[in-house]
Amino acid sequence: MVERSIRLGEGFTCGEVRGGNGVTHTLVDLPGLRGVLYSRPCDGAHGGDIHYLSVCGSGLMSRICLADVAGHGEIMSAIGREIHDHLRRSVDVVDERKVLSRFNDRLNSQGDRAMTTAVLVTYYPPRRRLTVCYAGHPVGWLYRAGSQQWVSLQSETSHPQHRPAFVDIPLGVGFTPTFTRHRFTVARGDRIMLITDGVLETASPEEHQLDRRGIEDLLNAGDGNCEDIADRLLTSLHAHAGTDELAHDDVTFFLGEFGDGPPGPALWHVVKNRLLKRASA
Repeated sequence: MVERSIRLGEGFTCGEVRGGNGVTHTLVDLPGLRGVLYSRPCDGAHGGDIHYLSVCGSGLMSRICLADVAGHGEIMSAIGREIHDHLRRSVDVVDERKVLSRFNDRLNSQGDRAMTTAVLVTYYPPRRRLTVCYAGHPVGWLYRAGSQQWVSLQSETSHPQHRPAFVDIPLGVGFTPTFTRHRFTVARGDRIMLITDGVLETASPEEHQLDRRGIEDLLNAGDGNCEDIADRLLTSLHAHAGTDELAHDDVTFFLGEFGDGPPGPALWHVVKNRLLKRASA
């Protein structure tokens, strides 16, 4: 059951960031990307899993961030606030590597030594361009409607001759890593699946974790829209754990389908949402 809906036309304004670390099971309607966001803390109303959605100032570029903070309480809440503030100031920064690097520097400079994994996804509908960066976070999946196959949301990358010492490691651990940017061109009907490790680590009474193979078996098991697949995933998580309450860890996932972005030339949206609104303010 979907509890509430976040939609651009229902109060989600250009340049805005929404999300947090509480309970949510919601429909998501971003420019060119619609789906389901689910997050359930394992202990109380708030947890270490953090989710944020944003739209750039032109109303074109969609962004999704899932993060997992090692720890709870005040440190986790403080980092959640830091992520929100940083993403709000970065809604128009196209390159996710810069967003993650600057946030990592911010955490390190403040001495917030709470290891945080994250995946940051940006979609630009006018060019069907999808870009992804990971910071020690589980790799997601991409569904290709043409071949009807789910593949790893991780592109082949060419590594430099002198590989940096730290690549794609978690944030806030005192190092200055280099982040890899994975680029894709998507088509209408393609889908994306993002998770936190609480999904992978859902264990059976015999202590067998669901792991990536279990999720891939579920994704390939049948058809349906994003809501159908999300419902099947939740049912499978509870069935695998043998309980109605997932108490092993926070569980968060996003499942979305790519479609058409806002109609009209991209330049018109830039003029309408930036210049004209500013002139009329």
